[in-house]
Formats: sequence, C-alpha cells, structure tokens
Amino acid sequence: MLNAQQINVLTLNSPQPLLSSLFNPIERTEVYLLDIGIHRVPMSSFQATMRRQGKSFLQVIVPNGDESLSALQYGSMMRVQLGYYYPSNDEFDGLEVIAQVPLEIIRSDQGPTRNTLSLSGYGDVEQGASITRSLIGVSTRSINQGVRRVRCSVDLLLRPGDTAIDQDGSEFVVDQIQYFVNANSAAMEVTEGG
Repeated sequence: MLNAQQINVLTLNSPQPLLSSLFNPIERTEVYLLDIGIHRVPMSSFQATMRRQGKSFLQVIVPNGDESLSALQYGSMMRVQLGYYYPSNDEFDGLEVIAQVPLEIIRSDQGPTRNTLSLSGYGDVEQGASITRSLIGVSTRSINQGVRRVRCSVDLLLRPGDTAIDQDGSEFVVDQIQYFVNANSAAMEVTEGG
C-alpha cells in the first residue's frame, strides 16, 4: 500500500539533520541581570526588600568596579531582572523586573584582591494587577504575632500585593519580599501583610 503512513509521524530513516535536531537538548540557564539606565552592568550579588507600602530597597555588588563606574549616573533607574538565557541561540527570554529603584549611593571598595562597587537606592514599588502564585521550594516558615514569613525559591512573577499560596495550603497577601542572591544561592522571604 502506498503512503499508508499516518500524517505527522517521524520516519526513523529521515534525513540526519531532522533527527539530530530532535535529540539535541535545549540548554536553558536562569539568569539575573542588572540594568542601570541604558547600561547592562555585571553583578556578583544583590539583596532587595520590595514593600507594598513604604520605600523599597535594592543593593547590588558589582565586581571590577572601575570598569562600570564611568557609566553610572545618580538617579538612573537600577533594575534587576530574572529570566532565562539560551546559550545555543545567545538570547535572553522571559525577563521580568523583580526589583527596581533609583541609584542613590555608589560606594567603591578596593583591596589587594578586589575592586567592587556597592550600589544602592530606595524607591516605591509599582502596583500592578494582583495575581495568585504558589510558593515553591519552601525551606523555612515562621509565624510571629500572626504574621507569616516563608523562605522559598525565587518566583519571578510574585510581587508585593499579590496572593501567595504556601506549600501547607495557607493563602496570604504579600506585604514584602526580600531577595538574597549570589553566585551560589538564590532565595526569597515572603512576608504576610499584618
């Protein structure tokens, strides 16, 4: 019988490029990027406290500070983004701003083996439409005077004012998120509005 094969079925004796492209893994790496104004600046770590009300805080450590210092301007917006990098295509995707404040403080630290910049600032968090997100990778949970605080994996979409679902099933409105990220670890602490 001629052409009795189902439509859209891979033939095992297909041309080699088709087969090899099906079995090549797509490599994806989670990345944190720092943009200050129009400049992308390398960073070795950052910590941030994003609040629903009141001023939020961001501090980043920039290695080899002399290389970036001339591009920095006070008042420029510092944005930390979380997303994905695809090395095979050399492209970024799914980038979301998780912390954003104006650059207010530039401190240079130099020693025999290091030359870093500590950059920090305070600002208000823009409130968007509230969403509900489940917390993943919960490592600790505490409740102090009825206010829940959960340490978990970083969620690129959760913001202050959103609703978080803890792994124990409890739901709460997020008042603040603290991020702790360096080359070896990344975590966030999510605090309930009290």
